[in-house]
Amino acid sequence: MGPITLLSHVDARYGMGKIMEMRTTRKVSVWPVGLVGGRRYERPLVKNGKVVGWYTGWREDRPFAIDMAGFAVSLQVILSNPKAVFKRRGSQPGMQESDFLKQITTVEELEPKASNCTKVLVWHTRTEKVNLANEPKYHLDTVNIEV
Repeated sequence: MGPITLLSHVDARYGMGKIMEMRTTRKVSVWPVGLVGGRRYERPLVKNGKVVGWYTGWREDRPFAIDMAGFAVSLQVILSNPKAVFKRRGSQPGMQESDFLKQITTVEELEPKASNCTKVLVWHTRTEKVNLANEPKYHLDTVNIEV
């Protein structure tokens, strides 16, 4: 394991356990993010240690339906893919993460962290009322997630 690159929002807060766990990233690791997408949390869906889908409030059809604060990339992966770019412009709204990750990995290669994505150790924090407009009336996620 070597250095990692974390692309994050200015309003994301990481628990110390998450920072320590990120250090074990081999290629691209993923985890849940709290208070995002109009929900209490969004997360990769994991089965047998592999990402199999996404619990998200917006566009489940995205190749990587993940928030910017929900992944880290090994520095070696960045250096091995010099043409991979994070598009500030030119991506459809909400597609920047997918557009970037498609250049460097596949869903099958993602490394689930935070106890197979059952713990929220990263949150979006703002000094405004939380918007949970996309939170389902009846909780549809099948995992008892620790928040």
